[in-house]
Amino acid sequence: MKAKLSTWGARRCAPLIICLIAMMTMAACGSEGEDINSINKQTILVYMPWSGSTSSAGLYDYFLANLDSIESGIKAKGGLTDNRVMIFISESATNSVLYELTYDSQSKECVRTKIKEYDGHDYTTAEGITNILTDVKNQAPALNYAMMIGCHGTGWTFTDSWERYPYYAKAFSLFEDVDEQAAHQTRFFGSVSDLSFSTNISTLAQGIEGAGLKMQYIMFDDCYMANVEVAYELRNATNFLIASTSEVMVIGFPYQTMWKSLGKWTPDYASAISAFGTFYAKYEAPYGTASAIDCREMDNLASIMKLINDKYPSLGEEDFKSLQVLDGFDEPIFFDFGDYVEKLCRENALSNRIKSSLNVLIKAKSNTDQIYSNLYGEGKFIDVNTFSGITISDPSQNSVAQKSLTHTSWYQATH
Repeated sequence: MKAKLSTWGARRCAPLIICLIAMMTMAACGSEGEDINSINKQTILVYMPWSGSTSSAGLYDYFLANLDSIESGIKAKGGLTDNRVMIFISESATNSVLYELTYDSQSKECVRTKIKEYDGHDYTTAEGITNILTDVKNQAPALNYAMMIGCHGTGWTFTDSWERYPYYAKAFSLFEDVDEQAAHQTRFFGSVSDLSFSTNISTLAQGIEGAGLKMQYIMFDDCYMANVEVAYELRNATNFLIASTSEVMVIGFPYQTMWKSLGKWTPDYASAISAFGTFYAKYEAPYGTASAIDCREMDNLASIMKLINDKYPSLGEEDFKSLQVLDGFDEPIFFDFGDYVEKLCRENALSNRIKSSLNVLIKAKSNTDQIYSNLYGEGKFIDVNTFSGITISDPSQNSVAQKSLTHTSWYQATH
């Protein structure tokens, strides 16, 4: 599939690359006597930091297409209603811009107004993220905030735990005809071809909390972000998490159809996930998973998991071999959480408690019959026989997980 020329790209000369972080958090109320109808209900930040390297633009064209899709969603709704939309986007490895996106009811077109420019890549630090979010708050104060993060993802894993990871991400270059292979590329490709532009989840959480925000939701348009480890780390930074357990096809989430459900003060998570499922069921590369996760349930889930781990510290070999794998690594990192706890826990009372917690945790989920991985430049198709909507890495024997899993907040809370 060949990426179409985006109107975002056509309107700027500088090369752009984007990772989406977008949408909502609780904020302060207006002054006494202020008309509640005049208060901005929600500010949505579409956050798109650099996802390539100093010599490559990574997913730039696809991110521009995502912005066009967002605009189409806004136009389809006839405006922004109770929202303001801010966009942080890196136009090169060292230059980023904050825009506000508004809707002109006369022309029925979206208008982009530049607010601020940034140098360097401080957005990979907690302080840099806090500064960006503070600028957003100052420009577009609201009752709620949310974030959509669209880039490359490796879940909870820490950037300094990888040794060969940048090479996994370069499978794209193996194809002579890139356009012909586009439908089989994923958002894993190119994400950390330069680790200078990567960000740990703990850093993101610190940056959000440093700005005094708790997002209504964070949507990751990235690979491998729907894990218990990520959801637990972000439990104080967001109420909900929308993400994929597996690799996301390079085109990303279908923003135009999901916007109707997410681009409003009271998000409809079930409808948003349904729109994702409908899109990928008909897409030329019909592979994808998505979940809406209630991070407010994570403390309860962790407390039950601690009881289970204390009583059942490990899986048997046969159970391990039969686990539902949801990634394309030769040595898997991400396993279906529901399948794992069902095989691990032999006690009915504990098993029922974890199932009840999981039912509360997962607000909505969608999966295709197969998922696809392009980690090594050779397409790998994985059957999805069971799907709980979230993964866990506890049983992983991958060297990256072995090296750093114990440092995650989730592991420390459950062992």
